[in-house]
Amino acid sequence: MIFHFSVPQPFILENVLKSHGWFQLVPFYWDNENKTLKWIILLTQKAVLLRIKQKDENTSSELLFETDHQLSDRDQNNVINRFRRIFNLELDLEDFYKKCRDHPILHKTFDYGLGRLIRSESVFEDIFKSICGTNVQWKQAVKMINAIGAAGPAVPGTKYTGFPLPETILNRGEDFLKETARVGYRSRYLMALCKRFTSGESEAKRAENGDMNRDELKNYFLSFDGIGPITTNYLMALYGYYEEIGVDSFVISYMSRAHFNGRKPSAQQVQDFYADFGCWRFLAYWMEMIIMNGWNPDE
Repeated sequence: MIFHFSVPQPFILENVLKSHGWFQLVPFYWDNENKTLKWIILLTQKAVLLRIKQKDENTSSELLFETDHQLSDRDQNNVINRFRRIFNLELDLEDFYKKCRDHPILHKTFDYGLGRLIRSESVFEDIFKSICGTNVQWKQAVKMINAIGAAGPAVPGTKYTGFPLPETILNRGEDFLKETARVGYRSRYLMALCKRFTSGESEAKRAENGDMNRDELKNYFLSFDGIGPITTNYLMALYGYYEEIGVDSFVISYMSRAHFNGRKPSAQQVQDFYADFGCWRFLAYWMEMIIMNGWNPDE
């Protein structure tokens, strides 16, 4: 069956996906040849494969959702609501686009249909993936996460899986994380994360639904083992808070090349460089980096 959904403009599906590395991770599978996002979603305890593409490629606000399953109106609404959350479609970016209008690079953000960062369906999954992505090259993080993702609920007759629940990962055990996924020291943080969620993580829904203010959300992320201030700033951006840039070696490397004539700037110099963007500081940096570099999975 096929159903439709109109997204707020500007929005070019491929460009939005490729502005954040989550699109390379289970439960997302990008079909570059057909410009189609394959997304595995759990509906009534079954893994369902959705195929999503933009009508008339990059010229339409209408997205087409296709699946081999027959979905009820309730299931269709469920899919759309999850899609809206994953793509942060409730976020009003008008002020950000205004600030970009006269910028020598960021004026392209609107025309390229950029501005939104995708996140996961659950805060558990975002934290899990973020822990895997610390202190490692991104291509290695992709291998780790997708090896773990293979343990998730499978779509019958396909190679695709959804992301595993914390119970599933706990049952597989720490040896699975170390030997199969090769997560190294991160295994203890990941196991602690899974145990916390299987024990009834009471604040998760508040975080996912946007019911926490900035300080509450920041303290929430910092409360997890393996999540430090830099990763917290990164996670905050996935949830619509862009005041601070998570300045790590990747950011320093880009800023050194792009704006500091090969010199390594301090973390404060990076923050100050985008001060004119105020509460959009992180988004300004990230969109500029994407427009200039594109997503480079080898970094």
